[in-house]
Amino acid sequence: MKGQSAVEYIMTYGWAILALIIVTVALLGSGIVSPNYLISEECNLGSNVPCNFIVYNEGGVSKISLQIFNGFQYKIRIEDLAIELKETGDIFDLTSPGSTEMESGESLEYTGTFQGSELPANSIKRFSAKITYVSCAPEISEGSACSDSEHTISGKIVARIVPE
Repeated sequence: MKGQSAVEYIMTYGWAILALIIVTVALLGSGIVSPNYLISEECNLGSNVPCNFIVYNEGGVSKISLQIFNGFQYKIRIEDLAIELKETGDIFDLTSPGSTEMESGESLEYTGTFQGSELPANSIKRFSAKITYVSCAPEISEGSACSDSEHTISGKIVARIVPE
């Protein structure tokens, strides 16, 4: 009698677990519940350089529009900005927005074209970013000139690729 009740117990829970596995596989396979939706987009270049971005496909190439803000209490001059896809090392060819000096609270917008092949639409990609800047704080610079000492900020961008 005890053996029969144990078999019935195992069979009942076995069918329930099998049904749960089938439903989970069906949801993951259909794309309704995709792991990509669990990853949030982010642009992290440190607390002093907040940023906004979009990575999108247009005309067979991937492009980026990146807006950075000067959160320092003084003026800075951007010397270099580089964004690289972590998995391949391919970079964005960024166009400079003109003057790269930013007063405290100002923003600059960079645009660029990805040098590798077009990134898959709706995929999540991780990029590393590096900003090289010099301080134009009146305490360290003479008059209106900026310092000669370069500083580097490394950060990351996690982006969902927007289709055309």
